[in-house]
Amino acid sequence: MATKGILQRIFVTADSDDLEDIRHEIISSILAMMGVVAWLNLWAALHYRQIGYFWGTVILILGILGGSKLRTSHLRGSLYIINVTLIGTIACLKLFFPQSLAQFYFPLVVIISGLFESDVSIFIVAVLVSIPCIVVARWLGANWLDASEIITPNILIYLTAFTTWLSSRQLLTVLHWIQVAYKNASSLLEQLREERVNMARTLKQLEEAYRRIEKMNYALIEARSIAEAARQSKAEFAANISHELRTPLNIIIGFSETMANAPETYQGVAWSPILRGDIEQIYQSSRHLRSLIDDILDLSALDMQRLGLTFEEASIEAVIAEAVAVVQDLFRAKRLFLKVNVSPNLPPLRIDATRIRQVFINLLNNASRFTLTGGVTITAQLSGYAVQIAVADTGIGIAPQDISKVFDEFGQVDSTIRREHEGSGLGVPLSKRLIELHNGRMWLESDPGKGSTFYFTLPIQGGIWVGGELLNNHGGPIPLMGRKSVLIEEPDITLLHMVRRHLSHCDVIEIGNRGNLPNLIEQYQPAALIVDMQENEEMSGQQSLREFPSKFNLPVVYVRLQGQLRNARALGVRNFLIKPVIREHLMEAIDNLGQVVKDILVVDDDPALVELVSRMLEASGGHYRLIKALGGADALAILKREHVDLVLLDWYMPEVTGLNVLQEMMGTPSLTDIPVIVISGRYPDTDHPKDDQNMILIQTGKSSVFETIGYLDALVEILPLKGVTDLRSVQESQATRAGPPAS
Repeated sequence: MATKGILQRIFVTADSDDLEDIRHEIISSILAMMGVVAWLNLWAALHYRQIGYFWGTVILILGILGGSKLRTSHLRGSLYIINVTLIGTIACLKLFFPQSLAQFYFPLVVIISGLFESDVSIFIVAVLVSIPCIVVARWLGANWLDASEIITPNILIYLTAFTTWLSSRQLLTVLHWIQVAYKNASSLLEQLREERVNMARTLKQLEEAYRRIEKMNYALIEARSIAEAARQSKAEFAANISHELRTPLNIIIGFSETMANAPETYQGVAWSPILRGDIEQIYQSSRHLRSLIDDILDLSALDMQRLGLTFEEASIEAVIAEAVAVVQDLFRAKRLFLKVNVSPNLPPLRIDATRIRQVFINLLNNASRFTLTGGVTITAQLSGYAVQIAVADTGIGIAPQDISKVFDEFGQVDSTIRREHEGSGLGVPLSKRLIELHNGRMWLESDPGKGSTFYFTLPIQGGIWVGGELLNNHGGPIPLMGRKSVLIEEPDITLLHMVRRHLSHCDVIEIGNRGNLPNLIEQYQPAALIVDMQENEEMSGQQSLREFPSKFNLPVVYVRLQGQLRNARALGVRNFLIKPVIREHLMEAIDNLGQVVKDILVVDDDPALVELVSRMLEASGGHYRLIKALGGADALAILKREHVDLVLLDWYMPEVTGLNVLQEMMGTPSLTDIPVIVISGRYPDTDHPKDDQNMILIQTGKSSVFETIGYLDALVEILPLKGVTDLRSVQESQATRAGPPAS
């Protein structure tokens, strides 16, 4: 019963901080029980007038006082006093009452010790308890083999010790677990209290936020109108900046092209080989810059999230030669060699030549920064299913642990290198991404002090190039076209270029003459036919295409794209050219007029552009009579007094715009038949509201319901949401503001 009470006391004490507190409580419980036994002994001594009960009471009281004294300061000392007190009390009762069964209370001392000891010290206590048990029995004259006085009590003592040793270990382990669980529960309780406080605070903030949302809803309509105005401003800014970029670039490209390709235009000027070479470099670099600006403007106009690529068959040797031509003067100025080793009979690759040339220029510029002596060697060779290119320099090299930094955006190996060698840290990462867009890969090998080598691969579409023929895995010849292809009928060259750029995942093949359509379908096995036609062309065009047999099983997609050529025709203009204008494009536009042109009026508010266009026409050898007008008002005055065969008109001019000039010409019978070619820095589409955009999908031949639903699913997936905010845009915006997740 006493043991049961002690265990109950242990588990009831939930406010203890640790195991020591529990032991203190156990000591207090034992002392309390000893007090009860002392009171019973005192009552027996007074009632039966036996001196043995009196001395037992005295021993118990002294033990209680000593144990209480040491309980707080020396727990183990208090336990020793309790054990000695109990042994003394039991021995005293046995000595004064020899016929009693007091010897069977000795195991109680072992049990009490087991509450505090979990190791072999319990057996030491058992030995110490068995000694007074034997001594008292022998003092009373008991035999060594006396079963009731010596043998049985000692067996009980050691059995109790063994049992207590087993149970105490488990008990103390459980107590330790309880202690840890209690601490965890206390910690969780504290966290729960904090969470409740935070929840109450959050609820209060939510109430406040709800009130704010109610106020913001009233301002949402106004904010939406402001946002729409901001979007319009953004579009105007993109258009204006494109115009500002194209205008000076047009002058650079035009004059450098004229000087490089038609130097005889500048009579009396001595052209040294060095000067001709420098002008050629200016021309090549400006053309490269123009291609990059085209991409920037396309991305800005279309709000694209990726960079479009224009894939076409190109010779890697020619691309390398163009890149080398751009940077050759830089290497010559730094007295570095630049060697090219290209394996013979390399296959043509389907690549974006502009982007791959940009990769070469980036790598060569990067190598020139970090190479002080020696130079750079470019190597191109076949490697299985790809062409592998290596750009090796003899520069300072990069430590192995720093190689990964090279491919990080804005990454620099260290601050010392950054200060000594210029560079933004974008060239190599951008090059790596461009190569990956071509399904290739780029890596770097470097030896500090000896140089670095950048490797990248460009895959061969379809198989392995062996002996000038493309073979598949079984050794048989296959066509070079290994990707999905689509046919397109698009009369606007600019729109055709944009479609190819942004459908870079497949080959876009122009139809040209509709009579070639069956042959093209048989040759390329296209996934679809895309037809761009205006409203007045749709019925006749659809009827013409439906005349083809259904055996082609080819989906036909009718779209209406608003491009520069169609918009120009709607305004009575014969053609529309976007700056920077190349001489070949200008002469092609004039030749396409189909009439004799001698007198040409060049109209632009920028005198440099008027002079540039005039110089292009003079360099063409056409013997034109050129009339120059600086502005729309000047052009109208000249048209009223002089005869001209063609007007080259700038669209955006102050005061009297190109549209005003065109309207005046259309309103004057004598000027109506004069052809007009507009030259401008941007499309006129940005000045007019959007037209209806129609799309019709016709599946020629038979198709299942599931295929048709698949087409619908693909089309609906890309349709924008109307009247509500795109949830994905909101999530991306929130993720951008929140930053990257913690790692």
